[in-house]
Amino acid sequence: MADYRLSIIIPVFNVENYLRECVESVLNQPHNGCQIILVDDGSTDGSGALCDEYRGRDICVIHQENGGPSAARNAGLEAAQGRYIAFLDADDRIAQDSLSSILQWIEGTAADICFMEATFFYPDGRSNSLGDCIEQRHIRKKTREEVFQYLSTRPKYPGSACTKIFRKGFLTEHSLRFSEDRRSGEDLGFVFHCLLAAREYDCLNIPYYEYRKNREGSITTQTNMMTFSGPKKFIEDVVETACDHQKPKNTIGQYALGFAAYEYSIILWEYSRLTGDDKRQAGEFLREFRWVMQYGKNRKCRMVRRMVQSLGISGASGCLDVYMTIRQSKLTSK
Repeated sequence: MADYRLSIIIPVFNVENYLRECVESVLNQPHNGCQIILVDDGSTDGSGALCDEYRGRDICVIHQENGGPSAARNAGLEAAQGRYIAFLDADDRIAQDSLSSILQWIEGTAADICFMEATFFYPDGRSNSLGDCIEQRHIRKKTREEVFQYLSTRPKYPGSACTKIFRKGFLTEHSLRFSEDRRSGEDLGFVFHCLLAAREYDCLNIPYYEYRKNREGSITTQTNMMTFSGPKKFIEDVVETACDHQKPKNTIGQYALGFAAYEYSIILWEYSRLTGDDKRQAGEFLREFRWVMQYGKNRKCRMVRRMVQSLGISGASGCLDVYMTIRQSKLTSK
């Protein structure tokens, strides 16, 4: 068995127009010590054949029936031989010169999770920060409670698996895998349970992950009951894990509810885009879990909480929709 420092797991489904750029973003920089795992999740375009073109000594290719991105990632985890694990979506890429720093970091660490920096990039070449705003000095050598307290104050819940590196032994020891119920936002719960289980955290403030924005057909560009249901399940999971009768079990549980409050603010906006029975069901959920907003610590959550208090759920949702429309218009016009 090869001694890899890092296994990079890439789920692949109908992304033949983007896959080559993704894989080359790894291969075009020094990557000795890296294992690349391409998991073709039942693609119906030319993605599977393209995966086979890359098959080689350090590139493992898995073909499986379509089971969704979580099933593909889990299949990659079973095949991974690296000491650390990274997840890379096939329509995204990693920053030039990032791997050398990561591989060097792996040689001197035992951290369970390492936070990384990320940006969005657009078809016209523009880019901007993902906005997690996580600094190494608040993560490295800090206790679990200190890390949770700090993360609860960040502008957003850092729930992406792609912006982190995970120690494989840690994932195996705690049986940490992605839920395969085909929910959207499958990262949210996975990262949450990783944060709860971890004993040592770290952060590398280097350019690393690059998300492709405005890709036609991407699920992240759509709003429907499916996109609502992923954060909904995450909120339910956090409440079940962290609470006893709507009361935090401990201090970490209180901070964790801040993550749920952030995701609540996201689906509160999405509520304005739903119709019919979907909107009725979503409204029932938002009313039932409105109480989690009291635990939101960041500026956005505090603002949304005041809006809900003064305007109600429907009024606050409508205002958020206007705000998001204006914000998106400014981003696309720059």
